Amino acid sequence: MNKRYGLIKACFGLASRRRGAVRGPSALSDAGLLSRTQELGFDIVESASLPEPVAVEPIDPKKKHLPEVIAYSEQLINAMRAVYRDGRTPIVIGGDHSISIATVSAAVEHARQNALGDVALLWVDAHPDINTPETTPSGNIHGMSVAHLLGKGEPALTSLCGFSPKLKPEQIIYLGLRSIDPPEVETIKELGITAYTMHDIDRHGIGPICEKVFARLSSFGGFVVSFDLDVCDPVVAPGVGTPVRGGLTYRESHLIMEFAAQTPNLLSVELVEYNPDSDHQGTTAEFAIGLIESAMGKSIL
Repeated sequence: MNKRYGLIKACFGLASRRRGAVRGPSALSDAGLLSRTQELGFDIVESASLPEPVAVEPIDPKKKHLPEVIAYSEQLINAMRAVYRDGRTPIVIGGDHSISIATVSAAVEHARQNALGDVALLWVDAHPDINTPETTPSGNIHGMSVAHLLGKGEPALTSLCGFSPKLKPEQIIYLGLRSIDPPEVETIKELGITAYTMHDIDRHGIGPICEKVFARLSSFGGFVVSFDLDVCDPVVAPGVGTPVRGGLTYRESHLIMEFAAQTPNLLSVELVEYNPDSDHQGTTAEFAIGLIESAMGKSIL
């Protein structure tokens, strides 16, 4: 993996039910994310900090804040392009999970332009986020990100970077699922997307699963890790937008990021859905910064 990093703070929370994620990047910055990673010897600079746009009306109940998501996605893609042009690997801090529509699109565009080959996506999340405007129970676009990357949904989002789809089903791996809407279950099975649920992790262990997952990811031209903090158990990470009991432990989460750091073709890492409003004494902030350090290559020995 490229050992030079560009930090992007994606301060966007309009696509989620709870708005606290908009303050996540600034809160992690205030907690020392940049200084701590630099003190470890990593070559990382802050490349961009993108503020959330002003919300507009009216709101489509099936595609809430769509104009703002589109406008922000275009800004975020440009920020990703600048990091790649600088020869750095993007580390993106969200914000809600709708930002991945832009970040993954930019990573795939980068791979296409540099003839790297197909890009894979490791989606580490309690939720598969594969609803469409037709199946969504909430209308929140952060629950539709993967669908848009597959070319299903709002054309203005599926066509970002000028091509669609960004990914095929066989280029996606889910890890840590435990809260799935019925239409999403049908879609995942119909498309044959590889999905490791918490049941699988409980039965087989995170180590053997990571061995399989990252061996497969290493066969692609590049891959992206999109890590939603709500995949973790609320005991470990209480400060998230959608907490669900029974998630990844502290060490399981770090092991995933450690595997990512050791796999050479990593194109970008993003950490999303940190909500400082529901954090307890900075517990989640400390944990989140540690995960970024592991993704950059910090190890026990």
